[in-house]
Amino acid sequence: MAEFYKQKSQKTIPDLVEKWAIKMNLHPTKITFRKTKRRWGSCSSKNELSFTSSLVQLPPQCIEYIIVHELSHIKHKHHQRDFWLHVEKFMPHYRELEKILKDYSPQI
Repeated sequence: MAEFYKQKSQKTIPDLVEKWAIKMNLHPTKITFRKTKRRWGSCSSKNELSFTSSLVQLPPQCIEYIIVHELSHIKHKHHQRDFWLHVEKFMPHYRELEKILKDYSPQI
C-alpha cells in the first residue's frame, strides 16, 4: 500500500509544486518523497523539498497548503511572523486547513 501512495504522490505532487512555485516565484532545487511518521514535508537549507510518500491521502486543499508552506520556507527558514504572513498571502485560510490536517497522520 505504501508503494501505491508513493507512486501516486510522485505522479501528482510535482505538477502542483510547479504551479505554486510559479505563483509564488519560489523554486525548489529538488523534490523527493520518503516515508515519514511525523512530517508532511520539509525544506532543506539547499531549498530541496521533501514530502511524505503518503501526501496524496490528504484532501486536495490540504496538499496545496503543505506545498505552499514548504515553498514559503525557501524564503523564510523559520516559523516566525514573516513566514506566516507569507503563507497567508497565498493561502488566507491556512488556519482552517491546519485544523483539518490534525485528523490525518503522515504515517501509512
